[in-house]
Amino acid sequence: MAALRILACGNLVAVPKSVQLLNRVTTTRVSQIQQRWSSYQSSSKYKTPEDYTDYEISKNENEWKYVERLLPYKIIPKPSTTENKFPSGYKPASASPKDNPYFIERTKNYMQPVYLYRNPRGCKRVTEITKIQGNIWALEQDIQQYVQQNMGHRLASQINEFAGLLKFKGDYVNCIKKWMDTKGF
Repeated sequence: MAALRILACGNLVAVPKSVQLLNRVTTTRVSQIQQRWSSYQSSSKYKTPEDYTDYEISKNENEWKYVERLLPYKIIPKPSTTENKFPSGYKPASASPKDNPYFIERTKNYMQPVYLYRNPRGCKRVTEITKIQGNIWALEQDIQQYVQQNMGHRLASQINEFAGLLKFKGDYVNCIKKWMDTKGF
């Protein structure tokens, strides 16, 4: 593209005729591209939908059931709490907010709110727990104790009490999810 810009400028002094011809061709092509894709205002105006696609509105219920399968759910169905083992390994929450001085609420999809964040190069990893209510300091001590017993070393942690966030330096997602399963979160 830089070569096209140099040729489009026409500032070269002793240019053979073949290069001058190339210069004219590239100048017109570059200006066409800039004119065509320059902005939203230069694009053609939107027309009515009838100009673009053919469609018909169906009132048949048998046809509509195939469309409903593709639409997202308005309400996420609750998983059954009677089963303790699911084929996917999912465990429903069994703890109540009064069982411990702290409580970790599930997400709207009934999953545990434990996430792994990595920097763009992948070297730095941070495990984050969200949706924490209650005594976040006691929660941090309990997780520190559990991870120290299982991994054999202490974790660096950061607590954001106002937002209900707890961050640990390193990848401890699976270990923390196991601890949450034992506690019933």
